[in-house]
Amino acid sequence: MFPILSRNQIKFIRSLKQKKNRYKFKNYVVEGEKLIMDLVRHRPSLIQYIVIDDGIRHLSFPDGISVYQSDHHSFLELSNLVTPQGVMAVCAIPDHYFRSIQRNHAFGLYFDGVQDPGNLGTMLRAAEWFGVPHILIGPGTADPFSPKVVQAAMGSHSYLTMVKCSHQELSETSGAIISAVMDGEDAFEYAWPRTGVLVLGNEGQGISATVARLSTNRITLPAAAGAQTESLNVSMACTSLLTLRHKYQQSNKQMRL
Repeated sequence: MFPILSRNQIKFIRSLKQKKNRYKFKNYVVEGEKLIMDLVRHRPSLIQYIVIDDGIRHLSFPDGISVYQSDHHSFLELSNLVTPQGVMAVCAIPDHYFRSIQRNHAFGLYFDGVQDPGNLGTMLRAAEWFGVPHILIGPGTADPFSPKVVQAAMGSHSYLTMVKCSHQELSETSGAIISAVMDGEDAFEYAWPRTGVLVLGNEGQGISATVARLSTNRITLPAAAGAQTESLNVSMACTSLLTLRHKYQQSNKQMRL
């Protein structure tokens, strides 16, 4: 038997449904067995405590992780899912998310006003899959710790390093600033640099004027002849571009600087 979740804890978890409280307390909620077990294995230090529905019997957790039990009605009230899975964790937002970015020699993604949580979560998942763990969250972008983003990312938060990044901070980064646009260089022919960031912009407006001025490279995914669709969804474009970069990496051991 685990200790019973207190009324204060219930009130606190409920408060994390709002972005202002997530950032005030630097905590967010993760739901689902797979996502939580990823955290247990790879980022256990971020777990403040785990809450399980009192009907769940098959889960066990390592010593040192606090676990509380909730009655079914309270769990349903706290859950952000249409079909709750019976387990959630209150996790710390890493301190580095709120710090100024550090210059490094890794490749990353910069999200410039990406507003849809599903798109953002899908792109985080693609970034982890293709080995791009450095994520810069620009102004106007959805909260990466919101429930919808966390669920769409399917556990990628356990493996990524995310940092808030202003346009000014972006201008101070080392390496290329590669913006995905509608009228750039053919992405199929692009020679990907070793360092820099790939910029994905707003679903309707694209990259901002400020980031456009900062861009050192502009690339596009050309449509097939006769294609009538206006554009690709930003998460589709991101995944396609990361695929091309990964292929370029595999076929060019010495990437240009």
